Amino acid sequence: MKRHIIIASHRKLAAGMADALKFFEGDNLKITVLSAYLDNQPVDDQIKEIMDKIPDEDEAIILTDLVSGSVNQKFFPYISKPHTQLISGMNLSLAMAITMEPNDGYMKPEEIRQIVNEAQNQIY
Repeated sequence: MKRHIIIASHRKLAAGMADALKFFEGDNLKITVLSAYLDNQPVDDQIKEIMDKIPDEDEAIILTDLVSGSVNQKFFPYISKPHTQLISGMNLSLAMAITMEPNDGYMKPEEIRQIVNEAQNQIY
């Protein structure tokens, strides 16, 4: 089992988030970045390409920028894929906690909920 972390956003937020994560965690951090709508084209094919590369036995943790945003909505159909979690409203503390989580098994929904709650508590 391998954990795949996908960071997706409108425009360049995801790329900036990935850059910040690599600053803190090192350049060896393996994440997939989707900066949507840079070319004003639909993202459906890009998302399908990303998700098709993830075997069913692997885990996919998807972080998006906005809960009701189009990027999040385009990933929504993939939550039926085994071991796939979709988390919206990402911030740096949330992304760091997810990427630093030990990869010794699938993340349980309650573990993700705790990470989300801790990230929310850092917003004042």
